[in-house]
Amino acid sequence: MEKNDVQKKLFSEINNKKLFQRSLGNSLDYVEEVFERTVFPSKQAISNLDSFNEALPDNGLPGESIIETLNKYGSPATVAQLGGRYFGFVNGSAVPAGIAAKLMATFWDQNTALNIISPISGKLEAVVEQWLNELFGFDNKCVSGFVTGTSAANFCGISAARYRILSNLGWDVNEKGLRNAPAIRIVAGKHAHSSVIKAVNMNGLGQECIEWVDTDLQGRIEHEKMPPLDNSCIVLLQAGNVNSGAFDNFNA
Repeated sequence: MEKNDVQKKLFSEINNKKLFQRSLGNSLDYVEEVFERTVFPSKQAISNLDSFNEALPDNGLPGESIIETLNKYGSPATVAQLGGRYFGFVNGSAVPAGIAAKLMATFWDQNTALNIISPISGKLEAVVEQWLNELFGFDNKCVSGFVTGTSAANFCGISAARYRILSNLGWDVNEKGLRNAPAIRIVAGKHAHSSVIKAVNMNGLGQECIEWVDTDLQGRIEHEKMPPLDNSCIVLLQAGNVNSGAFDNFNA
């Protein structure tokens, strides 16, 4: 198929509103039914997911067929987070405006990496960044990074702290790497999120550099048991323990 033929086919499918209307219709049906079903999918619904086990196709399927298959076997196998009845892990339920905005953003089809690629994404992030500074009482010069979740956030936070600590010690980690770099100490509570260990490992620091501190029944660091700190330390505190929601004492 020639390039122009591919483009024509793509444009034709995009302008076929029936596909999107069917998807929206299925989604609205899901909303009506999700509050009446169990939060976790049934054994039968999970078993039916085997319907997706098929050989790699030589040709693509029509969009309508894909949407129908996803709705038939996928919708019943979801965890019903919508509506606030699911209390597993640290998952929240989407609000209606958020769902509607996400739907619109899907059609926008933006790559949000740079402002030049998507001015609307850059603007919205800048506004939220300003709001966060106001909310937390930070200086307006503080910058934010929006990540995918806890693991990425901890990785980025530890990476930034690693850079600053080493820079203060006269070591440019971007130029010299970690080989022969000054040793970094990490101080964390014994109830720190599991992604902390993963982030430490991914930053090339190793778990042996972690100095674990005892915690209370809510998972808060017992600050009186903190080791002496120096200019090689990264202290990891929790703003909401994953099990209890408790905050470490940031002012201690």
